Amino acid sequence: MDMAMVILTSLTVIVSVIALTVSYNAAQKGNALAGTANDLTKMANEMQKGQVEMQIREMISSARSRYQDKVIQAIGNEDDQVYAALIASAHEDVLNAYDEACAKYIDEKVDKKRFKKLYHDEIRQLVNNSANIEKYREPHTKFHATNKVYTEWNNLEN
Repeated sequence: MDMAMVILTSLTVIVSVIALTVSYNAAQKGNALAGTANDLTKMANEMQKGQVEMQIREMISSARSRYQDKVIQAIGNEDDQVYAALIASAHEDVLNAYDEACAKYIDEKVDKKRFKKLYHDEIRQLVNNSANIEKYREPHTKFHATNKVYTEWNNLEN
């Protein structure tokens, strides 16, 4: 009976060691797969940021193009109120496009370094343009995202 106990105990130990080895290998493979999944997620996020950046550029370009078209259409009709309203509306669309872009920057939907590199001068010129001063004056502005980004980039205390 003692020999049977020894064999049974030995088999139990062997099975336990095998189970421990299998568990360890499974954990290692799980960690490796989790690392791969994290890398793929990061890559997908970067691709998504790239797509958002392209959408932003298209949105701004489209708004600017419509504004320029309205200005050209109004040549010779500067006193016409309808043309003035169309130009004002198109100008507002440009400001809205930049504000939407800045909101994406604040929400970290874009690469912040690249966004700043691409839009720093444009946003500074937009906010400092005498034609836009009243549009960006706090607290009545509706372009809070643009103001926030402008302040972040141009505040000497930061």
